[in-house]
Amino acid sequence: MKESPPTAPRSPLRINYKHLQYFHAVVREGSVTAAARRLHVAPQTVSAQVRSLERSLGRPLFERVGRRLVLTPDGEVALDYADSIFALGQELRGVMAGRVEPRRLVLRLGVTDSVPKLLMASVLDPLFERHRDRLELSCSEAGAAELLGRLAAHQLDAVLAEMPVPPHLARTLRSRLLLESGLSFMASRRLKASLRAAFPGCLAELPLLNWPPDTTLGSAIDQWLADQGLQPRVFARCDDSALMKVLAQRGLGVIGVPSSVEEDVARQFHLVVLGRVPQLRQPLYLIRPAGRRSHPLLDEIG
Repeated sequence: MKESPPTAPRSPLRINYKHLQYFHAVVREGSVTAAARRLHVAPQTVSAQVRSLERSLGRPLFERVGRRLVLTPDGEVALDYADSIFALGQELRGVMAGRVEPRRLVLRLGVTDSVPKLLMASVLDPLFERHRDRLELSCSEAGAAELLGRLAAHQLDAVLAEMPVPPHLARTLRSRLLLESGLSFMASRRLKASLRAAFPGCLAELPLLNWPPDTTLGSAIDQWLADQGLQPRVFARCDDSALMKVLAQRGLGVIGVPSSVEEDVARQFHLVVLGRVPQLRQPLYLIRPAGRRSHPLLDEIG
């Protein structure tokens, strides 16, 4: 085995796993000779395979100390990965033979702030049921711009958002409409008991909890109210649907929620329905990378 460091490869890194197997054997057996004996090959073959691995990685993996071969720092890193790779191979054999349970499926999902979490849960419920014992869900909540940036950088598998992919990202990301729900206006029982007019006129009597005007749903509600000739006092504008439900629960205003989850909202936050507006739509989109293989569970969502 050469003492001088191998030159870095000019072509993209490609690992031959047979070379990795010979390297792994040398480390585990303690010498080239012992590794050759276990692999039933000549010591020269083992040395050649390890040198080929070093050339492909562009780093020396061993250094000679006296008559012993000792791992370099890069060799220690390579050994750690080799251990993981061969452990996965053994695990795969066990899974195929029915001796080992399949490993957990990690799904990295981003959810925009304004997506009602009950709506998100209703969409993901079938996935939870089918993969309850294997699924490991990693959820991140943030603004759309931040989450789409992380998705484009492969830090997330998908994003749930209330709007489709912006045109300037359409070449790298694609979106699918999962559902569209009408809107139900809800309030506390105390506020409902104070109303004099019927729906929708009663909305003028109540403080409103709404999304910011630059969001799809916030602007749609503002426009619908204007079309009805209603000008309720806006108590709060929030991009967090959970916060608005808490404020509504405390009797601080009326909130619009997706009609498909109004029963859950009523049960959890003790709110009652004032009226429903089917033409006000709360959409939910699944956004995923375009042009590369996506997470296998994404096709089961929706």
